[in-house]
Amino acid sequence: MRSYVWLTFAFMGWGYYEMSGGTDFVPVERVTAEVEAEAPEIVARADTTTLLSVSSSNIIAQPTSTAVEVAVADAVALDEVEVVEAVAPVVEPVLDIRRVGGSRVNMRMGPGTNFDVITTLNSGTELEVLSVNADGWANVSTVDRGIEGWMAERLLTDADL
Repeated sequence: MRSYVWLTFAFMGWGYYEMSGGTDFVPVERVTAEVEAEAPEIVARADTTTLLSVSSSNIIAQPTSTAVEVAVADAVALDEVEVVEAVAPVVEPVLDIRRVGGSRVNMRMGPGTNFDVITTLNSGTELEVLSVNADGWANVSTVDRGIEGWMAERLLTDADL
């Protein structure tokens, strides 16, 4: 049996050698392109949130495609440039704060009982819910200590309590 295996391997090796070209085999040369490194474009960010607005009262319809360029140039020449302050509204993030509903609940390293326990939390411990996956596991963080982990969502109180 041993000689049969060795003979099979030898036959397969000889077949591969012949199919790849044998002694006439010439490796294909790859053509590579040379690319010159360009200097990166430097983009500066403005220190202000002001926007530049040009009055549209000087725009005259002209048959050429440069009508807008002429109107902008005229508006700048006549000092009719109006500065508009852009103010973004400040939106406070809404935190989903809940409490532990069970008497002693394990906080785990991942979404499932097969993950290690990080800590055990007592009833009433406040948690911020960061996300909830489709399997019913909530990614939570303790409000007082900032420990992040996973807990079954069914063991948390409702959001409005």
